[in-house]
Amino acid sequence: MSALVTVYNREKYLAESLQSILDSTYINIEVVVVDDGSKDCSVEIANEFAARDSRVKVKLNPKNLGDYPNRNRAAELATGDYLKYVDSDDRIEPNCIQTMVDAARKYPDAAYILSYPRPENVERPLYLSAKEAYEQHLVQQQGFFSSGPLLSLIRTDCFREVGGFRPSARNMGDTILWLELSRRWPMVIVEDGLTFWREHDEQEYNLVRGGGWDNSMTHCLLSHVTLRDFLEDGCPLNAAERRLVRRKFQRDNIRRVFWQLKNLRLNFAAYEAWWTLRSLLGGYSKCVPVNSFKNK
Repeated sequence: MSALVTVYNREKYLAESLQSILDSTYINIEVVVVDDGSKDCSVEIANEFAARDSRVKVKLNPKNLGDYPNRNRAAELATGDYLKYVDSDDRIEPNCIQTMVDAARKYPDAAYILSYPRPENVERPLYLSAKEAYEQHLVQQQGFFSSGPLLSLIRTDCFREVGGFRPSARNMGDTILWLELSRRWPMVIVEDGLTFWREHDEQEYNLVRGGGWDNSMTHCLLSHVTLRDFLEDGCPLNAAERRLVRRKFQRDNIRRVFWQLKNLRLNFAAYEAWWTLRSLLGGYSKCVPVNSFKNK
């Protein structure tokens, strides 16, 4: 099992993150730390852990790759059957990896495991076929495809087969990956509370949540890519369900345009209206291409 820690200027949190992995009850792990050109003491901290524990391996990128390309780079270096992303500013519970690995072994055909609080009042682990996962997320709008990499354990072979994360997808990368994996394989949901996600001002997530251009771009591109890539050939939903999901997306997009107009955010309204019109007309562009992924 490979725990993947991608790092860029996280000296304030990195030691706590690495220690939480090494404190895991599941001990047969390698910890792959990939620094993306940090200007602080992150590399020194990682090297200190590597000197104390042979399971920790530290790699330095010769140039800055960015968030999701660096996640792909870490996966290239992994030798384990499973990938467990632990962001360098987050932590995991001691039983996190064991719980996820147990579920993966119980359901070996599942491509990934998610720690998620829904659906409620259902015994865990919850096994979902490709069709069931698409129905619960896209039709019933359960929302678990919005989970970040921290909440997941991914089969390495499945990750590599689909090409990993799309580097240009930025904040959409995790949702697109779950859509891609669930189109081909089952998935499993285990209990929540296995991870600690740290919120702070240096996160790219805050740009999306802020309601500015990053928010509009992320919403429009994710809607566009979902309609283009995951509701056509190969989608596990039937034709009626696909039509329903398309209408949901289009209604949501139109509501957002009117909300922007109501709040006199005219530039945002024009931008989102352009994307909405393209989706209504079926003009799905190649704005977010599938990346190539080579296991080096």
